[in-house]
Amino acid sequence: MNTGDAGYGDIARAMAEALRAGAGEWWTSATLQLRHTGGSVSCTAWSDVRENLRVDYGGIARTLFERPPVALEVRLRAGGEYTFTAREDVAAVSPGRLVFDEEFRYPGHPRPGLPRPAAAEPTAAPTDPAVLAEVTRLTAEFAALYAGIKGGPPPLPPGRTEADLAAAEARIGVRLPEDLRALYLLADGDPDDAGLLGPYSPEPLGRLVANYTEGEPGSYGWEDAPDDDGVVFEPVPFGHVKRLSRNDWWVTFGSDRGGNYLAVDLDPAARGRAGQVFEYGRDVYGPLRYVAGSVTAMLTEVVEALRAGKYEDPGEQYLFAETGLRDAEERSYSEVISHAADLDLPAVVAGLPGRELVQEVYLNDPADVDLALFEPLTALRLLKVNRAAVVTPSVGGLEVLESLQISARRVELGALAGHPALWDLQLEDVGEPLDLAVLGTLPRLTRLNLAGSAVPDLGRVCDLPGLRVLELDGDQVRRLLGTGRLLPPLAALFVTGRTTLREMAGLRDAFTGGAPQDTVVEFSAVLQ
Repeated sequence: MNTGDAGYGDIARAMAEALRAGAGEWWTSATLQLRHTGGSVSCTAWSDVRENLRVDYGGIARTLFERPPVALEVRLRAGGEYTFTAREDVAAVSPGRLVFDEEFRYPGHPRPGLPRPAAAEPTAAPTDPAVLAEVTRLTAEFAALYAGIKGGPPPLPPGRTEADLAAAEARIGVRLPEDLRALYLLADGDPDDAGLLGPYSPEPLGRLVANYTEGEPGSYGWEDAPDDDGVVFEPVPFGHVKRLSRNDWWVTFGSDRGGNYLAVDLDPAARGRAGQVFEYGRDVYGPLRYVAGSVTAMLTEVVEALRAGKYEDPGEQYLFAETGLRDAEERSYSEVISHAADLDLPAVVAGLPGRELVQEVYLNDPADVDLALFEPLTALRLLKVNRAAVVTPSVGGLEVLESLQISARRVELGALAGHPALWDLQLEDVGEPLDLAVLGTLPRLTRLNLAGSAVPDLGRVCDLPGLRVLELDGDQVRRLLGTGRLLPPLAALFVTGRTTLREMAGLRDAFTGGAPQDTVVEFSAVLQ
């Protein structure tokens, strides 16, 4: 441990001064914690008389951006004495977050390195002549229809060459779909949003390469962190796009200029086809949104709409074909059932339209409930029960259920025995004692949350060799460590409620079996 200030003296003093200024009156001790992630700085502060304090830490944050990511804490007495701690290997405090394995991913969240499909192998061969002819015909018809409506040709840039395409594909290690290659040979994107692909605009080829090569290869990356919900939902129609959080062979090539992005899929699921198109981004939460079977299909739909006079002309260069590429009615993947104690729940579930497409359910305020009532929802993957009395989780008939989250007075855990797909179990604030013996029968159990629940024998957690992520409250952590048992090889540990940086550092050392790290800084001082 480094007990000198290691260059943190001014930062510690500024934190203590900001904390004193924000603490108000009648307090005797206060704590300020900052978390610098490298891209942002967040703040938690409280005193012995106030649960939350507002502290001006803007100037401190600007100073921290010049340093590596770090967690920092000042504990201040009313007399001006303070203790400062900094540690670079603790992710967060209050609530506590320790990540031991940065490479860990939940099921359906692959790391880069997925095998390349044969059709995606870059070959430098010229674009398929038949495909080029069809895309040329469609693009020419779009231009003619556009000119007839607007009085002039669409403002599309010149196309790229076969050599340009081969060079781009060599850089990204992917051969683009033949119709997307053809589109780039005719026009290098649609930077002025003329409406070539309806509500979307293809990016220039150079931007496609940059998108693919920035960060991890491929596209997307949904809820990949260990503290995310992590369940990956399946795009509709089922069986077309693989149920993954990211894929090396998804290539972003366009957007709606509003935070949503268009990608071609070169690694489809069994019912899909290489070159199919989907959307992800700001307005697409949950499953990816399937758009079309190909770029050619998108062009065809745009041309057919313009041909039929179905378009909006807002002026300038814009022309929006009225297609179903975005506006088609879709059944939500998620359902919220509130005031459940007042409802006939089996009738509610049986009456859900498109129930075979429901993948997530939030059940609020039931009384006593047996979860077998959800068996008609054959695609259900995440079920959250809030504020229940007694829950019997008879989920054997929910064969694809991956995440079960329950807060209740009592949970009859024995009903879970042997579920083959469940990897995430969250049992928060369960009042009556939980017997964890049944958890050993869940072959895929990866994440467990017991925070706030009554668990007499926490040591059973140590009997779960597949467990990688654990969430407990502070008292539970201390009890678990007190058992002296060998802990499972965790990828991450989360601790709810207020924690101190010293406590979290101690937990890190206890769970890793290591000595204190060189990244620890701790010292005391007095404000004048």
